[in-house]
Amino acid sequence: MENICIYCAKTCISTRSLQQHSIRCKSNPNAITVTSSYGMLGKKGANQYTYGAEMLSSTKEKISQATKTYNESRWSIPENRAKHSAAMKRAVANNPAAYSSSNRGRTKQQIINGVKCQGQWEVDFYTWALAQGLTPTRVEQGFPYIWNGREHTYFPDFYIETLNVYVEVKGYETERDRAKWLHFPHKLCIIKAREIKEIRKNLFRAGSLVS
Repeated sequence: MENICIYCAKTCISTRSLQQHSIRCKSNPNAITVTSSYGMLGKKGANQYTYGAEMLSSTKEKISQATKTYNESRWSIPENRAKHSAAMKRAVANNPAAYSSSNRGRTKQQIINGVKCQGQWEVDFYTWALAQGLTPTRVEQGFPYIWNGREHTYFPDFYIETLNVYVEVKGYETERDRAKWLHFPHKLCIIKAREIKEIRKNLFRAGSLVS
């Protein structure tokens, strides 16, 4: 994506320099004002350590508002959204492992037999599957789905080759999750709270994955 200022059309050398330029651009109606501090040069004056909390809070608010305005202006342009979407698709295609389900989420990660499991539910399912003689693997091929009118990429949690079934371990189901599953082109088994309870009591059976 070209790093061009939306206010003055100046070309910057990087995304970071573009962001820094844009929030200070003279053509930006919400540009922040930067004043020089002579305290850093050995002269009498203020520096970043002598400003009060009120000044720091005010500066943060200006930067936040300028960034928000910049982002709203940038992403309101369909061409920019299309370029960003294409760039993300290329990133996923070139490095799928970095975008798989094992690299997302805020749950505690555990590694079992070299496989990353996100949260205790995935650990429970994975260890149960191993005990059943199944060999779940992490999914590195993404599948497209549409959400809010835009195309995204979905990575189920596991794939079990012997059963030819994909598995999603889901604690809380959302509308976006249902959009992922609606047009999924393969057999997909959703493991929820009830199945996890059965797994923990050793009542869940492998046949339930494909029934």
